[in-house]
Amino acid sequence: MTTRKGWSKSLSGFAREVEYALDKKQGEMVLFALQQLILHSPVDTGAYKGSHLVTVNGSDNSAVPEPDKSGARVRRDAEAVLSAARGKPFKAVILQSNIIYGESLEHGHSQQAPLGVYSIAFESLRARYIN
Repeated sequence: MTTRKGWSKSLSGFAREVEYALDKKQGEMVLFALQQLILHSPVDTGAYKGSHLVTVNGSDNSAVPEPDKSGARVRRDAEAVLSAARGKPFKAVILQSNIIYGESLEHGHSQQAPLGVYSIAFESLRARYIN
């Protein structure tokens, strides 16, 4: 009579590896999308470019951050938010702008961004990671 051997290794280590990989990929995707927002944001005073926020598990409807013509501060802030949430793989990450004229820009009311900003960032994200 032959004895069958069962699975001898715990799947918890594998689950942690998957969670780590998901967390890492999500951060990569968020920073890519944010870079697209920064790249396609019209720039006058830098107010709109500086208004992009990254939040985790909820939006932030607080005041608009300071202008940022280069987008460097926006990226640093986003990296800090993602770093603080590291190790939580199943989180909702939100990219948003609270600037009052953001919706107008998204609907093409800017010669610098006639096709919007968030819509272009979304399409770039989809092209890079889904298609």
